[in-house]
Amino acid sequence: MKKVCTLITLLILSFSGFAKDKITQIVVLKDKREMQLWSGKEIYKVYNIKLSIAYNNPLFRAHEKRREGDNQTPVGFYKISKKRQRTNFPKSLLINYPNWKDKHNAKIRGIPEDEIGGMILIHGNPYRVNKTVRDYAAKLGIEADTVERWARDYFYPFFDWTNGCVAVTDDEMDEIFELVDKDTPINIYP
Repeated sequence: MKKVCTLITLLILSFSGFAKDKITQIVVLKDKREMQLWSGKEIYKVYNIKLSIAYNNPLFRAHEKRREGDNQTPVGFYKISKKRQRTNFPKSLLINYPNWKDKHNAKIRGIPEDEIGGMILIHGNPYRVNKTVRDYAAKLGIEADTVERWARDYFYPFFDWTNGCVAVTDDEMDEIFELVDKDTPINIYP
């Protein structure tokens, strides 16, 4: 009887969500191209990440994001403000950039609040390659499907390619999307 009660309790817990590992924090280490999911005081899982396409330029100097279009990933303490599906990416997590500190720093630097930027995400590969790239390839006689395949097979896995977001593979994004809840803290370090 005791074994039956224990089995029933385990089944109830597994179906109720208590058995799911609770991710309590995300840590992004830009210099290591690494994102860590933490559960309490232990690292639950580590992912390799891709950052801004500007990092492929040896003359690019990384720093914290200051304004829209600077191709920088923010540095600081944030939280996941929204879980999004069906945007430019199948799944993504919106980071609450700019936060109060980013707005304060922008004000000190004389940058208007509407020029700070936003829409910093953790995401997988986009549904489609950038329209400018597709149009350029078409002028060279390269079909759009070929460009999409080349990007997925030879570009996204090996190069930084975002505009300041944090990118992982599609399979990893599916996993992260299930593990991470809204309001999970995310700390991004240089």
